[in-house]
Amino acid sequence: MKKNYLHERKAHLPFVLALGLIAAPIPALAETEAPHADAVATVNQQKVTISGIVKDEAGEPIIGASVIEKGNAMNGVITDLDGRFSLSLSGNAVDISYVGYKTQTINLKAGVREYNVVLHEDTEMLDEVVVVGYGVQKKSNLTGSVASVDSKVLDTRPVSSVSAALAGQMPGVTAIQTSGAPGSQASSITIRGKNSINAASPLVIVDGVPGSMNTIDPADIESLTVLKDAASAAIYGVQAANGVILITTKQGKKGDKTRINYSGTFSWASPVAKREYVNAYEFATLYNEATYNENPNAPLPFTEEQIEQYRTGALPSTDWYDAAFKKNAFEQMHNVSISGGSEKTTYNGSLGYTKQNGLTDEIDYSRFNARMNLTSDINKYLTVGMNASGYRGVSQDAWNGFINVFQGVSRQYPTDPIYNEDGTFYYSGKDNPVAVQGGKSGFTRNTQQELNLTTFATIHILPELSVKGVYSVRNYTSNQDGFKRHFSYGNEASSFDSGLREGYDKYYTNNYYTGQVLINYNKTFGKHTIGALAGFESYEHIYKYTEATRKGGGNDELGESLNTLDESSQKNSDGGYEMARLSYFGRIQYDYLGKYLFEANLRSDASSRFPKDNRWGVFPAFSAGWRISEESFVKDNIDWLSNLKLRLGWGKTGNEELSSSDIYPAVPTYAYGSYMFGNTLYSTAYESRYVNYNLQWATVTNYEVALEGGFLNNMLGFELAVYKKKTNDMLLYMPIQGVIGMSAPAQNAGNVENTGFDLNLFHNKNIGKDWSYNIALNVSYVKNEITNMNGTEGPTSNDKIWNLEGYPIGSYYGLVADGFFNTEDDLKNCPKRTGQEKLGDIKYKDLNGDGKITNDGDRQIIGKNFPSWTGGLSFSVRYKNFDLSGLFQGAFDVDGYFTSEAAYAFFNGATALKRHLDRWTPENHDATYPRITKSDQTNFVTSSFWLQDASYVRLKNLTLGYTLPKDWMTKLGVTNAKLFLSGENLLTFSGLDGGIDPEEGAERGWSYGNVKKISLGVRLSF
Repeated sequence: MKKNYLHERKAHLPFVLALGLIAAPIPALAETEAPHADAVATVNQQKVTISGIVKDEAGEPIIGASVIEKGNAMNGVITDLDGRFSLSLSGNAVDISYVGYKTQTINLKAGVREYNVVLHEDTEMLDEVVVVGYGVQKKSNLTGSVASVDSKVLDTRPVSSVSAALAGQMPGVTAIQTSGAPGSQASSITIRGKNSINAASPLVIVDGVPGSMNTIDPADIESLTVLKDAASAAIYGVQAANGVILITTKQGKKGDKTRINYSGTFSWASPVAKREYVNAYEFATLYNEATYNENPNAPLPFTEEQIEQYRTGALPSTDWYDAAFKKNAFEQMHNVSISGGSEKTTYNGSLGYTKQNGLTDEIDYSRFNARMNLTSDINKYLTVGMNASGYRGVSQDAWNGFINVFQGVSRQYPTDPIYNEDGTFYYSGKDNPVAVQGGKSGFTRNTQQELNLTTFATIHILPELSVKGVYSVRNYTSNQDGFKRHFSYGNEASSFDSGLREGYDKYYTNNYYTGQVLINYNKTFGKHTIGALAGFESYEHIYKYTEATRKGGGNDELGESLNTLDESSQKNSDGGYEMARLSYFGRIQYDYLGKYLFEANLRSDASSRFPKDNRWGVFPAFSAGWRISEESFVKDNIDWLSNLKLRLGWGKTGNEELSSSDIYPAVPTYAYGSYMFGNTLYSTAYESRYVNYNLQWATVTNYEVALEGGFLNNMLGFELAVYKKKTNDMLLYMPIQGVIGMSAPAQNAGNVENTGFDLNLFHNKNIGKDWSYNIALNVSYVKNEITNMNGTEGPTSNDKIWNLEGYPIGSYYGLVADGFFNTEDDLKNCPKRTGQEKLGDIKYKDLNGDGKITNDGDRQIIGKNFPSWTGGLSFSVRYKNFDLSGLFQGAFDVDGYFTSEAAYAFFNGATALKRHLDRWTPENHDATYPRITKSDQTNFVTSSFWLQDASYVRLKNLTLGYTLPKDWMTKLGVTNAKLFLSGENLLTFSGLDGGIDPEEGAERGWSYGNVKKISLGVRLSF
């Protein structure tokens, strides 16, 4: 049986329910009109009763299809278990619709009362219409590089953040998720490489206005589109240098009966990678060896007898990781939605709840989401609507939270017990990661809340001409507070005291205001189709903050107020900023016979961040397409060629991304200070930074050529795009002479290039009426290179990562390892770095040949932290009511650099890892770790030795679903029911050592790494 595409809406948010109550009268108002004479006459017409059956193309009955009298949306029925319907009506036609199928209008025939209807899948519409900047467009007519994902991809994924679901889905879109912590399961998105050393985040547009993708419940999303090149993204001008992500939320559909949908997911999360620490026997062996290596005359900490007892288990071994962390954490997500529409009004409302527990008892996250979308045709000239949404998320942890616990796990020795003999917690001088839990240390909390309201009105002046006005208000607040309790543990021999109580309360608020006026014109003249857009947009961002702290005094039971703490210790600050942009833009599209396509975009932006004379930037783009498959010499002779299109594009986008503390680079900046004159201290103000009055936009110029193809009625297909992006006038802070006494202003000084390709291959097929499958492979490559730094080459805030001309952004810079000092001859003849090297230490290459190893002469680029290659392989198989889908995702040619407790044995008093067992000894020269030491850090200098290949392949998702037979469910009033079992991050194939996830975000390994999830879920439609 062919799949019935149910209209499955999912849902979210209690505190916006009032919006639905307020807006509920709108449909009634929109549909209330004075009765006309012809309407009265219609009432008096004789009613007829028709009946029939609705089936799909395979001959299977469609249950729940809407059968509505045309022109009278209040009169309708839905088909029953056998696809049958019966309807009494006064009119002459009915509309029959079902989600995923083309709506059919049946005109009644005289004397005919029985109708058999076959609905055809609307795959052409679903596949070919995509959202683009300020509008929609047929995919077949696109001339820019656009990729899209629809809601089906998110339906059974147990992800609370949209960005977490994008990895491996689209070529050219790199999603890196560094955390699996509750409330932090989001990915950073980069589109076609990094364009600047300052930032690489794409612009996110939600329902036409700027927004955030990670505050939306995934169940609310109808489609997600990525604009990857300047030809498609230049309409957004200055904000589009790093690409654009367009998110469209679900709307109701005209003529649809009210539908209620529920989805629930229950998940168990566990770490993708578990740090592999040594046991007590291994620890004692290594610790003795490290002691001897540093001082052969020092007494050994463990006797041979003790080591043997650890080996046999006569003496206990503590697994601190298992003792401190839970084996898994429970998560749940629930969504309820209601949607529908009449002939004039559509609506979609949703509520959602997400709860995520963590691997410790104190860390968790909860979130409520809500959304209400309404659109109403007041008359044939005026359409009005609103999109209202909001969320409230609370993440919390202990004062000595997850990171502190992880620090304790990495530093405690397996030879140490958790408890003293008297039952108190053991204290070794380092945090006991079990003792600090249980809520005794206090709490930290972040309460985030966002409210969005977008209203719009469209005036239809002519069928081909409309004017749309949009106004959006978005309020985002973050209230961060915490309280440190006083606590202690241990016994008389050794104890810990947490010290003074302290607390903080920080409040951050952001208000965003967006106004738009859009004029659209679309007209077909014979063989010519013209589309035009002219628009205006204003954007304002107002940010304010207040921070307060106190320390000392207080009471452990009164942790919600700073007033209980010592008033004399209080510190507070506040501040904020405002910024604005003004934009004019336009687009012209031309289509001749559906074969020859052309598009031109132009946007002019002004930003308050730049000097008055350089405030405006102009960003043009041009693209063209040739649908070769529509040419008669192809269409009439090659029947197996479904689609072949050549695309060319060129365009410029802008970039204003300076540091968040540099909001006013065009305004002289003053700082406060003090000066003692005589015996009096005076407050002073002084200019602290030069102003660069020549500062202007950085620009990214994009060149692209692409070829799309489809074969055998698009059963097979591909898309290949080759591109080059050049960033000019990148914003850098040039060094100035220190005697000037001011910090350097930003200047237009740097250049970056990205060259690469995106490749997408797909195949799908139906086998009879029971089987179908599809498979898709996407591969991307990007070469990133800094081509000009104008004398600012050097380290970043991370001294291991340098920005150097001729190399990628995010390159590791260090010495080149060349094995170990294995013999006395090596120690005598090979170049040394410190002169204190011993057998088993790391050798380095003498790159400048001066006979010694120095930072100035022997360091080079040794790796990079961003992948050159990314890809994804997705598949799905359907057999009757069963479906199986999966996604493999990978990244290649990328390195990881891990230090300290994640790499070095006994670093900073820590324990050791299993990988340290393969250390250099006089008998083991082919080791993966140098001679083992406790305090000696000779080998810990930045070098290629500690660099690891972080390439990986991950089974990102595997889902098995079963749609319950409709004849079972219909008796219960359920039109569709599906159960599914899903796994996220199930398998990871990587060469990293030490139990580290390849997307790990912390060099020391103390972060809350990615998690794998096993989920059970259900989706119901009524």
